Amino acid sequence: MDSANTNRNLRFAADPLRRLTSHGDWPEDSPLNQALYLLESGGDKTRLNTHTKGEGSGMRRQASRANQNWIFDNFLKLSDNEDVLHPGIMGTRYERGFRHQDLEAVYSKVSGRRSIPLLWGKQGALQESKAIAAEEAGNLVTAAMHYNRAGLCYGRGQHLIPVDGHPRKKEYYAGVSRCFDKMREVRGGDIQKHQVEFDPGKNAYFYYWPQEGEGPKPTVLLIPGMDMIKEDGLLPYNNWFHARGMNFAIMDGPGQGECNINQVWVDHHNYARAGSRVIDWLTEREEVDSSKIGIMGMSMGSRWTVEIAAQDDRVKAVVGQMANVGPSDIIFDQAQPNFKRIYMYMTNILDEDAFDEFVEERDNIWLPLVGKMKSNYLLVAGDMDELCTPDDIDVFFAHLTCPRELWLYEGVFHPMGEVAADMYPAIADWMLHTLEGGLPADHNKRVIVPEGG
Repeated sequence: MDSANTNRNLRFAADPLRRLTSHGDWPEDSPLNQALYLLESGGDKTRLNTHTKGEGSGMRRQASRANQNWIFDNFLKLSDNEDVLHPGIMGTRYERGFRHQDLEAVYSKVSGRRSIPLLWGKQGALQESKAIAAEEAGNLVTAAMHYNRAGLCYGRGQHLIPVDGHPRKKEYYAGVSRCFDKMREVRGGDIQKHQVEFDPGKNAYFYYWPQEGEGPKPTVLLIPGMDMIKEDGLLPYNNWFHARGMNFAIMDGPGQGECNINQVWVDHHNYARAGSRVIDWLTEREEVDSSKIGIMGMSMGSRWTVEIAAQDDRVKAVVGQMANVGPSDIIFDQAQPNFKRIYMYMTNILDEDAFDEFVEERDNIWLPLVGKMKSNYLLVAGDMDELCTPDDIDVFFAHLTCPRELWLYEGVFHPMGEVAADMYPAIADWMLHTLEGGLPADHNKRVIVPEGG
């Protein structure tokens, strides 16, 4: 258990009424179970005198905002897909390489939120079996595509179990790693996997896809959002940056994917340190032009990219997309409950009051940090974004001091799937042109993209 949060979590674990899980009690190998033996025993693993599930007043309580679960479940049953939770998400899923066949196989059978990880896991296993069969038949192109689909499915399954050490989460994440390793292998090894230590004993994990040919080239590091892992944005069959001659990398930083599996949790400052260490690694490569480093962040990644660039002058261009640049009250207290549950898991802060304090500290740090960024900057957002309003974007822009640009799409929600097919290529073009030529120091441009335009 991360020492920074130990005291918070021990206090939490001692109260059985506030134990957090949406999948039953904690698994035996979860670090939280170890906490249940501490405190009054003096650490000698004498079990605390608490009620267990089903005994009188000791019935466990589910996660934060659990009183909204019946609404959550009924919305899911009334919807054909997850668009009811994330308006526009289906278009974004397609851009990331998800196939309609897989999405339909999952969402046609959803009976409630707890069914979703199981259905994604089942579809991942099906696609993995097809990949194995194709590989055995010598059909390596087909095998690589099925391995990619399998890994994406397993990734959704593990993500929706925000419980450290949960056996099914570990099983599904092993599927992600296994299938993406095989995908890279049967493609011939053009995509590499690496890790770098950013704090003692703590690593960030990333894929790197270099360009072929002579000479150093512009390079983009993609920062996923809180509902993504690095595999979601690798895009081996539709990579907007690599297709334009740029080297491409994508990372799991603290609180994401492979970091979570290794208990590397996010705090107020460590994502920026992790991102800079990946940039250290990139700039040592002979095919990377160290004067042309760009970073792009999606959703919560739009916040982490600013944190990285504010303390790393090597970043020449930053793109934030699916804006998450305002106060955190909307995403954690007003939007659908999974956002708060998942970010509590990502921080390893299991007490809701302690998490609320953490979020308030996080927001107090934010705007003073924004003014320190000097990189060329583009924010791409929807004016109907349910997590970050245009007014919040205006406040954020008022604190920027760098060359800056805003593309605001009318009628578009947070995932921006309604415009994804046009938007992502345009972002990649902006990134390449800006890395090559920069922007004027006084650049301050706002573009309103009309609905349907």
